[in-house]
Amino acid sequence: MPVEAAAEAPTLPRVGGAASALRLLHTMWDGTVESVVNVWDNCKERLAPPELRYAKPLDGKVVIVTGGNAGIGLATAEQLARRGAHVVLACRDSARAEAAVQAIARATPLPGCCGTPRAPSPKPSPPIPPTGAASPASAPAPAPAPAPGGPSGPLLHVEAMDLDLGRLDSVRAFARQWRRRGLPLHILVCNAGVMGPPKRMLTADGLELQFQVNFLSHWLLANLLLEQERSRRDATRGSWARPRLTAANSQQPTQPANGNHQLPKGWRLSAPAGAASLTAPTAGAAGLGGADAEEEQPGTRVVMVTSLTHRVGALQWHDKQSADSYNPFLSYGLSKLANILTAKELQRRFEAQRLARSDGSPPYGEDSAVAVHPGLVSTHLANSFFSEHGTGWAAGTPLEGVVEGVVGGFGQLVGPLLTRTPDASAASMLHACLAPASCVAGRYLALGRPTAPDQAAEDPRLAAELWSYAVQLTGGAHGSSSRA
Repeated sequence: MPVEAAAEAPTLPRVGGAASALRLLHTMWDGTVESVVNVWDNCKERLAPPELRYAKPLDGKVVIVTGGNAGIGLATAEQLARRGAHVVLACRDSARAEAAVQAIARATPLPGCCGTPRAPSPKPSPPIPPTGAASPASAPAPAPAPAPGGPSGPLLHVEAMDLDLGRLDSVRAFARQWRRRGLPLHILVCNAGVMGPPKRMLTADGLELQFQVNFLSHWLLANLLLEQERSRRDATRGSWARPRLTAANSQQPTQPANGNHQLPKGWRLSAPAGAASLTAPTAGAAGLGGADAEEEQPGTRVVMVTSLTHRVGALQWHDKQSADSYNPFLSYGLSKLANILTAKELQRRFEAQRLARSDGSPPYGEDSAVAVHPGLVSTHLANSFFSEHGTGWAAGTPLEGVVEGVVGGFGQLVGPLLTRTPDASAASMLHACLAPASCVAGRYLALGRPTAPDQAAEDPRLAAELWSYAVQLTGGAHGSSSRA
């Protein structure tokens, strides 16, 4: 569909020169404050390792991370996999995705996850034996616990699937393939993105690159997968109040007759009384350490990755495709503002559905959405952006080599202090993924805590306008999330 045909009268008043300057100053101030916080946090981490958070096993959970082959996505995917989740890297470059899969699979699981034994708790000193009794030193030492894993393959469950966010047909193909596999979806991390190409670029769909890759394709992906997840949950509804997760002796998944369902290793389908359920392996099964206990069906957590640069996004609102003028920074900010608006609108729709549910259907859990700014992170994407825009003004001049050397040297010397590592940013991402919905649902997280975003991100009218615009550009994504 032509972009012009989808355009609507904007509800956001045009921002004047003084207001534009204030937004830019606000963004610069946020970046300065965050850099100071990063210096403090980096110094603390060098003195003492940070406390491990969210160490609860995620065995049986299924997670999709877009752009999980590098940077923040890779670090987040690894931490989720180390906790036992079945992680799917949704990436455009299959070779890089496979390399990331192999790297994550070699990581060490956390104690108690992926079938590993829990870390032993400190034991009190043994009592002094009576005279003539054998001393503890003379008692035979207990046999060491067998190492998990073995011939069944790597402990961590991670795989890759093809997804090109620059093509809407690729997003739809990914969703169709996911539906055929029949997997549940517990967490969707919309992380992949592009940052500030110097010239305006169009996707195969004729849309501005940053707008589509960072926002629109993720919007479509989330809606399609949420629709399918609701349908999958409906299919599991039987005579029970909720689906059950129970222990099974088989370590290999049992495929249905049609062969469509591909479950995480160690799971199999069972269907007593005509209803479908997921059956988890015992703690001894390869790669999964599920307990023999009933577990309530969880909802799906949608995590939209955004940035503090969203504060300048309103300056580009009237020209969402940058057709009239293109500024890499403003276009990027608009895409990140759109991600916060999407998370908040999804949460409003989730809550409306819960209020409207009166048919006595079993509680499927609480779907939730959150927007997270993972921080000023030293990634190839960010470093390339700042390097290119810090030296671009000298391109083609005699000063080009000198400027590149100065900027590069400054970045190597000061950058590690002012920015976070991808591993450090993964802590913020885990909080967005795993914190209780009551703490993060519908919120904007920055510096690891709920923070007030730009006022434009809180406006439900802008969210509704953006939603309508996205529906027109994509042809619609009908499902549970798109019902008001």
